Amino acid sequence: MKSVNLAVIGAGPIGGIMGAHLADAGHNVILVDILKDHLDEIRDKGLSIGGTKKMNVPFPSENLCYSIDDLAGKNIDYILVSVKASFLPKIMQMMKSAVAGDTTVVSLQNGLDTEELIAEVFGEENTLRIVVNYAGNMIGNGKLRMSFFNPPNYVGTVNPAAEGKASELAELITAAELETVFTGEIKKYEWEKVILNAALSPECALTRRTMKQMMELRETRELVRAVLIEGIEVAEASGISYGPEFLDHCMGYLDKAGHHRTSMHVDIERGSPTEIDFINGKIVEYGKLKGIPTPYNSTIVALIKGSELPEHTE
Repeated sequence: MKSVNLAVIGAGPIGGIMGAHLADAGHNVILVDILKDHLDEIRDKGLSIGGTKKMNVPFPSENLCYSIDDLAGKNIDYILVSVKASFLPKIMQMMKSAVAGDTTVVSLQNGLDTEELIAEVFGEENTLRIVVNYAGNMIGNGKLRMSFFNPPNYVGTVNPAAEGKASELAELITAAELETVFTGEIKKYEWEKVILNAALSPECALTRRTMKQMMELRETRELVRAVLIEGIEVAEASGISYGPEFLDHCMGYLDKAGHHRTSMHVDIERGSPTEIDFINGKIVEYGKLKGIPTPYNSTIVALIKGSELPEHTE
């Protein structure tokens, strides 16, 4: 397969793991991140991946950018955006002035409808969406841990005109040992991941406990199930149907979660904005549009937003 030029904006667990695999497969990968110490460590010692996959991938200095502005003038085939969804509107404005308007931009993020924000700036024909089925944590500068990978990942389009690009991207990511398939039903997989994330990620953030702990405690397990039911009802009202066994499938999937700290858990601990508006918030938003009550998701959104507030000091 031919070598392509890619940029990954956000060298955290999701973007970093993807970028490392693509670079290891021989593609020219540029990493963009505002974390100077993280990129400096990658420059000096390579990007180290541990956990379920172990690798160390070198990146030349010229392929490490500390600002989106540094992408100006570079010949890039695909830009994979892997920043938190809450930062996407700001990132799009920065990319608009630095990146050619016909560049293919890919949402590599959690949440629902992120690709639509990208399409508003770069056009539907230049926009793709990937739903990843791996997770990880940043354990130090230049060091990521891959917690699990439940293949495949899925890549889809906003507009059928981009299907050729989506198929090519799926093939090159698969060849880089992260199995990925093209789908014409990307929204189905977006909704599935949002439903799963909404059920467990904020619980872990609010309790500061792992996914496995939340699934093993009867009270929190029942809450997970209730949030899943709401999400499934809203998805079905929005035209996304998974069949009668889907709830059991979701519970079984989450039962396999280990002692993983979710990204929302990490965000709350760091005092960073979460992606709640693009996860549980989207279920609430679509629920209102379809007349479906979402008391569990609405409560979780309120509690997470409250947790995001700075501590009051006198």
